[in-house]
Amino acid sequence: MPAITIRDIPANVLEKIRTLSEIDRRSMNKEILVILEDGLAIHQTEQEHAPRKASLSSEAQLSLWRDLAGKWEDDRPTAEILADIRQSRTAGREVRL
Repeated sequence: MPAITIRDIPANVLEKIRTLSEIDRRSMNKEILVILEDGLAIHQTEQEHAPRKASLSSEAQLSLWRDLAGKWEDDRPTAEILADIRQSRTAGREVRL
């Protein structure tokens, strides 16, 4: 099986891995493999559910933005439009500190 070397592991990270390996009764090597496998599984799941990024060229993006620019027509004054936008926003969630 291939092997790798990981350099410059912060002391606090190494200590956390050591603690987990003792709790789970695994070697440090096995614990690191479990952490990597779990992290890759989570990452893969996130990637599968993430929206696909369009791969448009800069020229195509610029062309689309130019087509969209100036399309919004509204006879109201700017202050009234902004007030309408702010009023339609949700208050958000309550935060307790």
